[in-house]
Amino acid sequence: MIFLDLLRRDLSLAWRHRLNSAMGLVFFAVVATLFPLAVDPRPQLLQEVGVAVLLLAGLLANLLTLRALFEDDWRDGSLTQLMLLPVPGVVMVWAKMLAHWVTVGIPLSLIAPLLAMQYQLDGAQILHTTLALSIMMPILTALGAVAAALTLGLPQSGLLLALLHLPLCVPVLVFASQAADRQTGSAEWWLLAALLLGSWFFTPPAAHAALRLAVE
Repeated sequence: MIFLDLLRRDLSLAWRHRLNSAMGLVFFAVVATLFPLAVDPRPQLLQEVGVAVLLLAGLLANLLTLRALFEDDWRDGSLTQLMLLPVPGVVMVWAKMLAHWVTVGIPLSLIAPLLAMQYQLDGAQILHTTLALSIMMPILTALGAVAAALTLGLPQSGLLLALLHLPLCVPVLVFASQAADRQTGSAEWWLLAALLLGSWFFTPPAAHAALRLAVE
């Protein structure tokens, strides 16, 4: 199956250039670790800001890795070859999005419970925060795929990517933060689930259309 071949290729490239993925993971860990040292270490204050800090750090860590989503293939010309494969273009975009989530989103979600302990969160809060982060990361990847495709090859693409991507992430960050403060099954969790399904369904065609403009 071509999708699995593309996914294996992207995972192999991500491992070969694992510094790009590690950069986001290290940034997430450093921000989450240093923030408690810069504020009043009262347990109540740490509990109030802990969820927001972890989710915001995850958003910024994801942003740091988005440029590599298509740029390496665009620079060496392989993106053009991928666009000519006898499959719908969204299949290639899906494979890249999935590889990015596996190499960036999953590791961040795995270390989140350890970092959440610094904020004096109880077990239920840590679980809800980790779950909210786990749902938020693939949504950010999907939205970032469109932003990365639209800014591919442009001067100052990193700045343009941030300016285009961050406003789209505000609703996701708000819903994730609210969901982490409530029990699973509340409206915010359903909204996050709807955003997850909608983003992975609607963004690949938009990203593919932008990539066609970039390679022409």
